[in-house]
Amino acid sequence: MLHFSSVLGPTWTVILYTLPATWSPPPSSSPPLRRALDAGTIQIRHLPANTTFPSSYSVSLFLASPWLWAQLSTSRRVLLFQTDSVICAASPVSPEDFFEYDFIGAPIPAELGRGYNGGLSLRNPRLFLDVAREEDFVGDGDEFEDQWFYRKLRERRGREGGEGKAEVVLPTEHVARTFSVEGIWYDRPLGYHQPQRWQAERMGQIEAWCPEVGMLGGRRAY
Repeated sequence: MLHFSSVLGPTWTVILYTLPATWSPPPSSSPPLRRALDAGTIQIRHLPANTTFPSSYSVSLFLASPWLWAQLSTSRRVLLFQTDSVICAASPVSPEDFFEYDFIGAPIPAELGRGYNGGLSLRNPRLFLDVAREEDFVGDGDEFEDQWFYRKLRERRGREGGEGKAEVVLPTEHVARTFSVEGIWYDRPLGYHQPQRWQAERMGQIEAWCPEVGMLGGRRAY
């Protein structure tokens, strides 16, 4: 969290959603985190009671429901990042350079699905709230929320625009890989999602460009 907060800068607020039972104030041995909490650049917010994430599907089910997007609906864009993702301080671009898009993340290879991986992604919370309220993730039988949202946003393209609604804007694969790299390579992206898993043979090159990937230690979130 401290790394993301440092790279993003003071105009961003980093929010950790957790359960009250799993959160305790940082010890005195972590003054940077205590300062960030006191300054409000990092905030702790609580999830609904009894929220659990025993599987990747449970995470998708949570993200495909309206609750989170309703909490964040006043924001222009939300940068969602998991513990297996990182952004690079050396990058000449910032998340703001991608604000024209309603959803962007690492492009998913065609053999694995369609759309963008949500582990490091920029999203339009108001639009995601509309989709979560109006569509049925469980009924559609999807497994991954990021690919489900991508499909639903594509369905809306061309039939929005009227009645004061803006057209849905999605990036090309070439643009998306400059934002984040997972299975599709780009040499100097803004960030990475699970690079040790998907780009193992290029880790030397990645570490030279973005040494912060060392903080990931090969971890993998859902």
